[in-house]
Amino acid sequence: MINSVSSKIKNFRREQWFLSILLALLITDLIILLDVNLFKQSIPFIFFTIIPGLIIVNLLKLHKLEFEKKVVLWIGLSISLLLFTGLLLNSLYPMITKPLAMAPVLVTLNIEVVLLAFLEYHRNKESFSMRDIFNFQFDSGKGLLSPVIFPFIFPVMAILGTYLMNTYENNLMILGMLFLIPAYLIVIFYLKERVNPVIYPISLWLISLGLLLMHALTSNYIIGRDVHAEYYCFQLTLNNLHWDINNYYNPYNACLDITILPTIYKVISSINSEYIFKLYFSIIGSFLSLILYFVSKNYFKKEYAYCAGLLFTFQIFFINITGAARQEIAILFFFLAVMVLFDKYLKKLVQRKILFLIFIFSTVISHYTTSYVALVLLIPMLALPFVKDLVKNKKLNFENFDIIFLYLLFVAIWFLIYAKVQFSAAGDVVAATAGVAGGSAAMGGGQRDALVLSVLGIGLKSIPNTISAIVNDAIFLVMGIGLLTLIKNKTCKKILDKEFILGILLSIILLALFIVVPTVSTFYGPERLFFQLLIFTAPLFIIGVIKISKLIKKPNWKPLIFLLLLLPLFMVSNHLQYHFYGTPYSAEYDDSGMVRGELFIYDGEVIAAGWLNSYTNSSSNIYADSLGGSRLMLGILDINKPRGINFATNRTIPDYLYLGYMGAREGKVYETLDIVGDWTEFNFLFTGKSKIYDNYYAEVYL
Repeated sequence: MINSVSSKIKNFRREQWFLSILLALLITDLIILLDVNLFKQSIPFIFFTIIPGLIIVNLLKLHKLEFEKKVVLWIGLSISLLLFTGLLLNSLYPMITKPLAMAPVLVTLNIEVVLLAFLEYHRNKESFSMRDIFNFQFDSGKGLLSPVIFPFIFPVMAILGTYLMNTYENNLMILGMLFLIPAYLIVIFYLKERVNPVIYPISLWLISLGLLLMHALTSNYIIGRDVHAEYYCFQLTLNNLHWDINNYYNPYNACLDITILPTIYKVISSINSEYIFKLYFSIIGSFLSLILYFVSKNYFKKEYAYCAGLLFTFQIFFINITGAARQEIAILFFFLAVMVLFDKYLKKLVQRKILFLIFIFSTVISHYTTSYVALVLLIPMLALPFVKDLVKNKKLNFENFDIIFLYLLFVAIWFLIYAKVQFSAAGDVVAATAGVAGGSAAMGGGQRDALVLSVLGIGLKSIPNTISAIVNDAIFLVMGIGLLTLIKNKTCKKILDKEFILGILLSIILLALFIVVPTVSTFYGPERLFFQLLIFTAPLFIIGVIKISKLIKKPNWKPLIFLLLLLPLFMVSNHLQYHFYGTPYSAEYDDSGMVRGELFIYDGEVIAAGWLNSYTNSSSNIYADSLGGSRLMLGILDINKPRGINFATNRTIPDYLYLGYMGAREGKVYETLDIVGDWTEFNFLFTGKSKIYDNYYAEVYL
């Protein structure tokens, strides 16, 4: 059967391939235009998130790349094309009053796909082969197949489990998935000599997808801290079908991956707007782990690279990544830029430079902070051949200067012309950090982020919190051992590229700033930086485990050591230690608790916000605790109307007071998102006010 399919693929001619692309495009267009509900929410997303990139990879003659690598390139290139297509159309305003409407978007995408397919058709006259395009290496006779098939159950369990939890508060399916994943890993580590090698990328992707869907599909609404402001920026663009930074002059609104990209997905698919962030971005984010796996596989065995991928997947920030959508897409592009920079097949090809520039430009227009970190890491790495030849050989080597020049030029154009607000925000952070570093921090001022303190063993509040700190500290210790081994061991230095080693060292320096300069961690969350830098630092985890196995003289224990580190990390990342301790701390499988109260949004809370939007005048403000802002932003399309309460100084509330479910039904007030008290302590805020709205899930006072 497999040989028959392979033969048919081999005999598939260039003309048939070209016509197949055009036919698939035509079918996708008909689904969009005829509003075929059965397929409209999936087919356009799948087509325009894969096919344009597939054609570009073929156009660049990158057939010899591994199939799995080509898949992530297809996705990255397709999303990049959507971003720059949207930006191009947007620049035609006001000649086109609604440049991001369906007609201009669909016509432009059709022209691009047809043009790319036509160029590919002519470029591959002599070398076309379908088997080169779909060169998936799968030997059904090599290793057990059941472990390859089994992880497909994880995304299904996540979807069914969140439905049961959202509807009936039944957590059995979610907890079942969270127990099956560690059990599955134990089995494949035990059977590592007998499993099919394809298991590593497939299972890593499916575990990642399951965890992302588990979090993102909790509640019928978007959940997270950043995502509500991101969603507001998207709504501004969607309502006008035109992106304009001046509509909301804020760094968020200059991120095209949360303005233009979801708007294009919306107009071509008509899916519920929130499910672009919940579902589409979950699918896209699930490929992040694969990219890190491919980078690590350049230097280590598949099973070791798999462990590096799991280390990344089991980060809390990864599981919650849809709550920071702009950073998710930016990190996708950044990881792809690093992947093509160090890919051994691409190393000496001009296509490497083209792909790198596409992905790094896409990073810049997607998220400012991710771009700044990328700049600090990548420019020294690109300049290393020049510095090395200058110092050692006393000659000039301009090998990467074309990339560096174009990279810096694009950064300057974007941040100084298109996104000045992001440049200003970065300048404020740098100035404040420099001021603290030179002054008040040295005098004892400056506050460290709570996460940094917990890693240092300071401020631990409970046994589950202490367990989390111990598990994460164990990971850091192993990575520290890996770093020392890398510095001292010449063999390790030979395994890794010199540019990659420089990336590791620069990453360690950046992470050290969070301890040396306290306030750095308050401007940018340490978990976000650590997450981004794992593309370079995850190999330290592998080296550390290998070194430990040598120190204890048990080289065959490496799989066991990996499991003893990764499984506890999985447990604490999903807050299972809190669950077993009897403290509800998960938004996904607990029906109560501070985190569930913050993230889970009820229909009635949004309905109340919509009522306020309809029946309050434009000059009135609506006050709420730290929890209320996210609910109000879903029902009110004016980000300036909701007002926070300063519980230390406010004695009265001049206008409307909004209470969501936690306030109305449980009497809880979120003074901050991390400090929860009782409304009874602030009864004075209700003085002179009457309840004017109550739908059980929310109340409004005036």
